[in-house]
Amino acid sequence: MTENEPSRRYKLKEVCIRLAEGHPLYSDVPLSSPGAALQVMRKEMSQFDRECLCVVNLNTKLQPINFNIVSVGELNQSIAAIPNILKSGLMSNAGAFILLHNHPSGDPTPSQADLTTTRKVIEAGKLMGIPCMDHIVVGGNDRYCSMREENLADFSNSSINMTAEEILRVADTKSSFEGGTKTMADEKTMDQAVEAAKEAAQREEVTIKFGKGLAEPFTSKDGKEFMRITVPNQDPADKTPWASFVLPAKAVHENQYGKGLWAKIPADGKTTVTKPTLMGQDDAGKNVWQDVKTDVPNRDLKAMVESYKTRVPQEKVAKPRESAREKLDALVKDTVAKVSLEKPKAKSKAKKGPEL
Repeated sequence: MTENEPSRRYKLKEVCIRLAEGHPLYSDVPLSSPGAALQVMRKEMSQFDRECLCVVNLNTKLQPINFNIVSVGELNQSIAAIPNILKSGLMSNAGAFILLHNHPSGDPTPSQADLTTTRKVIEAGKLMGIPCMDHIVVGGNDRYCSMREENLADFSNSSINMTAEEILRVADTKSSFEGGTKTMADEKTMDQAVEAAKEAAQREEVTIKFGKGLAEPFTSKDGKEFMRITVPNQDPADKTPWASFVLPAKAVHENQYGKGLWAKIPADGKTTVTKPTLMGQDDAGKNVWQDVKTDVPNRDLKAMVESYKTRVPQEKVAKPRESAREKLDALVKDTVAKVSLEKPKAKSKAKKGPEL
């Protein structure tokens, strides 16, 4: 380059990546919890005619921020790369996320590919600091399968079990785990998980509905969240303490109006109901109560909790209504009577006679 030649300048372009809002979904209740957001998403995704993979991003308080449709596939599969699943969460500064996808067939049983993808997404979330809280498969007729509730995957954030290379490795056409050849033990474990998912999806369930005032959340010693539901006495004249039973907190949901709760339990199963029972009196004459536990069939439990629906309302005796004039006269009489009682009596002076 000579002194007379102009100097060349080379440029490196800057690109800006920003989130763009799409079409929102609306709900009749505040979307302040993952359960409320999942209710809206399950209803929406159950209407899709192809498999669709969706991410619901949560903040550090596990409140929904937004959702992102990651991919739309075919009738029986939806292909999505792991980086694309995490992209919206990273750009939204999410603290956690929930994965959802639908099965247009209506059967929410997870496939082996679903379980494998879930394991990779969980490990990727650990590496990026955005934990995956659950993967829910949406079926038809309000049927779904929560992999966390069914223990089909390890959602704990304790340790990283896969390398980045294993997470991002593309699976071959054969049925194998991404990141290594599938052993007989792995195959047996996967088959057992699929069978457990089928049983969970085909299990008949009953829905119990109850008021918010009957549910009390608590945490067990091992850190698990539960909900204690009290059962009012079926006889209004029964003044003994109410019975109660315990369900996992994730099994209890708000209804669409936000005023009541509901939970689904296996129809053929049993639930332990605790009822305080009077055992007698101690030496001081105080009543001695003891909790008696009984295994109640879930169908009978539903009838116990929802007994208010069949309870005959007590007839109220109509009292004669007083007029305003009658109330005023009664108030005047009452005031006069009080004043007359409080008024001190005048002392009478004794007349003195002539001194003798």
